[in-house]
Amino acid sequence: MIRIVCLVFFLLNVPMPFFGNTANQAWADEDRQTTPTLTVSEEGIVQLAPTKAVIHLSVETTGKSFEAVQEENKENMERVLSDLQKLGIKKEHVQTSSLSVTPQYPPRPHRQSSQPAIPDVPRIIGYTVVHTLLVEVFDLTRVGRVVDQALKAGANRFSHITWGLRDSYPAQLDALTRAAHRAREKAKTLAQALDVRLLRLLSVTERGGSPIPNQRTRERAMMSMAMENAGSSVPVSPGELSIRASVTLVYEISE
Repeated sequence: MIRIVCLVFFLLNVPMPFFGNTANQAWADEDRQTTPTLTVSEEGIVQLAPTKAVIHLSVETTGKSFEAVQEENKENMERVLSDLQKLGIKKEHVQTSSLSVTPQYPPRPHRQSSQPAIPDVPRIIGYTVVHTLLVEVFDLTRVGRVVDQALKAGANRFSHITWGLRDSYPAQLDALTRAAHRAREKAKTLAQALDVRLLRLLSVTERGGSPIPNQRTRERAMMSMAMENAGSSVPVSPGELSIRASVTLVYEISE
């Protein structure tokens, strides 16, 4: 009997932190869910002229012997690289983006629907090697000349030109600043229109993007101009770049 009384006395006097913490957490969650908030999002845009051009071009060779095709591709690529260096393009500004080898197969013979299918082993009749380069050019007045010279030296596939910035970080910060200012002004305007007060800023979410060109050269137009103007540089127009960033603000509000 004495043991039972002592046990009951012990249980009544021991604090129960586990249940207390759970109740407090539930009340906090409920209070957080009922907190009125105002969420606004805005975008900031910066327009800049590009300071860098990336030329996408390839050397493609095709033949029956893989060794011969590979050797021809290598020789053409070496001439292209040599001519690029003569134009002042440094080695660190030329990058191989892809190198592919594709076997060539003869066309399948026509088979009547009534004839049974005969399994056969594909026979390789040749190979195609494509070596693709990315060439960075920082003197935009020489972009057309670089394209011309690369095509003359042995590059027989030209894809496009990508315009960019040598250092896009300051422009991204500028776009983020503009987006933040616009979002804050929007929040103030909405609070005034809705007759509420902005108490405190609960969260900030930002998203910055890479420069987006407003103008992009076309493959066919550039290739035709390069072939027709053998003695002159291809005219190119870099246009402008748009650097975009967005900011989302969440405010706690009260009436």
